[in-house]
Amino acid sequence: MAVTSSILNLAKLALRFLLSGGIATLLHWATLWGLVTLQFEALWASGIGALVGAVANYFLQYFFTFKSKRAHKQAMQAYVPTVMVSWVLNLAVFYGLYTYALPNPMLAQVVTTGLVMVVNFLLYKKVVFRAKSDT
Repeated sequence: MAVTSSILNLAKLALRFLLSGGIATLLHWATLWGLVTLQFEALWASGIGALVGAVANYFLQYFFTFKSKRAHKQAMQAYVPTVMVSWVLNLAVFYGLYTYALPNPMLAQVVTTGLVMVVNFLLYKKVVFRAKSDT
């Protein structure tokens, strides 16, 4: 019974993560699309879009997904380095895909986002929004 409850709780958490992350991702992609449309270099547009999404994502993940009780100062001290890692990962993967495999910037970003999403979930759950009792 405890295992079933644990799996159900993890599934609910993952669903909230996907919803929150989806909203932040739409903001990221909208920024990417808008900046590419304005003739920005695709790599810069992706990087700026990732930062826009990260700001929205913090509040969505803090309040909705993880319902964190950590002080914002403490959560931010963990979130900012995590976002930097995610941002660099996003740029590196996007660059590799866009340069060598997928010349369409939107398609390259979709694939990049899928990879970064998995890394983010693990980092947010284990590092950023964890409760004090979590290990």
